[in-house]
Amino acid sequence: MSMADRLGRFAMLVLSGLSTLALIGALATLSRGPTLPPGSLVSRPVPPDGIPPVDPRQDSFAGVEPTPMGKVTPDVAQAIAQRESAAADSRIADSLETLAYAVLALAGFAAAGLLVLLRITTLMARIAERER
Repeated sequence: MSMADRLGRFAMLVLSGLSTLALIGALATLSRGPTLPPGSLVSRPVPPDGIPPVDPRQDSFAGVEPTPMGKVTPDVAQAIAQRESAAADSRIADSLETLAYAVLALAGFAAAGLLVLLRITTLMARIAERER
């Protein structure tokens, strides 16, 4: 076995391994599910003494006066818009991370396929040399 064959096999092993890990990373990132925006309610276990946990949103609107039903003050509207923007940014970041892993996996598998094709071409050239 020549040095080029050994190098080709080693490159194939490395490319396949890294591509598989990138594919696993893409699946893991995709399966994380939606992340909750900062300040949203999360179900928390009740402490053993029976006192329910405090709602984290109560402190964030401490200085806001109550308004009649259906009307939203600018402070509340701005806080809601910031939460929605943070949630959208988080979803976009997760999607881009998943895409990056998937593209890495595809590029690695394509490179491994190219190595296989080059090896096939080399073997066919050797067979053609023998038949002359």
